[in-house]
This record gives sequence, C-alpha cells and structure tokens, in this order.
Amino acid sequence: TMDWDDGTHQFQATTGVAMPFIYFTKKTSEVAQITINSGTVVISNEMLICTNVKNGADFAVYAPTGSTWTQNGSVYTSTLNGKNYWSIAFIPLTASDVASVAAEYKKYAYVFPVKTTAGYSYNESTSVVRTDFTIQTEVKEGTETNMLIGLLPHQWAHLATDSPVPDKYSYATIRGEMK
Repeated sequence: TMDWDDGTHQFQATTGVAMPFIYFTKKTSEVAQITINSGTVVISNEMLICTNVKNGADFAVYAPTGSTWTQNGSVYTSTLNGKNYWSIAFIPLTASDVASVAAEYKKYAYVFPVKTTAGYSYNESTSVVRTDFTIQTEVKEGTETNMLIGLLPHQWAHLATDSPVPDKYSYATIRGEMK
C-alpha cells in the first residue's frame, strides 16, 4: 500500500503482483479526482468505463454504489456518495465487450485486500513444493467475499488437483500470460 499524506490530504493505493485491480482510499471529506487524457470515457451509474486509453488499454473505475461522476473536460470527480473508497480494474486486452467485462468485474471492485500470506510445504519423497496463498479481505459493499486475483505461468502451469483452474481471462505480462 502506497500512502500519501501531506497533513491536509491523505490518499492510499493498494496494488500487488497479479492483481488486476488497484484499490484506493481517501479521507471521507475529500473528492476523488481522475484525469483521463486519451481514449473514450462513458459514465455508467457509478462506473467510469474508459476505452482505448493508451496502446489499446481499457479500464473500469468503480465508485461506491449510488455515487455520481461529474465531468469537466478530461477531469472526472466524485464525492463517492460520502464514502472513502473506490477501485480501478485493468480490463483484459482480449475483451471483445469492455462494458460487459467491466460489469462482470464489478462484484470484485469492493473486495479490498488487507493482508496476503503464503505458506509453503515440501514433500521430500516426491520433491513437490506446495504453496498456499491466503488473502484476507475487507468487503466494502456487496455480497462477494472473494477477490479477483491472477496466476502467473509458474503458478497456473503447476496447480494442485484441488486448486481452482483459471479459465476465463488472461493478461500478457512481462512474466508471461497471467490467467
């Protein structure tokens, strides 16, 4: 979590490896402001759907339910309906319908990571290392409790038989295909 605090304004952004979301918090009295200098933005209730922003990248910004966005040129602002959180998701470049994927991702937009841990075990007789990832979350709103998280090639190529298998979207990364 990156934390900016100048004594008057406070802003935090939480991100991590293989997280398609960035999670933001601010002082409740502050206004959220987002500047989009290229691409197309559509306001859809509390969502900003941003297409072709740079190099074909698409994003969705999720304010709390009931929020409104106000546009002034390339700047979008919101009081976040009196709340202090919002998130942004990178939509897969292969998505044929950005608005549809943005709507699908919305259920994960309010599930913020609080603590991540990894536990390891090694079976000497089989030479197998098992890694279990645990993510503690804080649900800001909604009923979803799972967080959307990706797996890198060295992870998804060697899943345990009791692991969920990623099968929907993928992202090209410097480390290979994230699923």
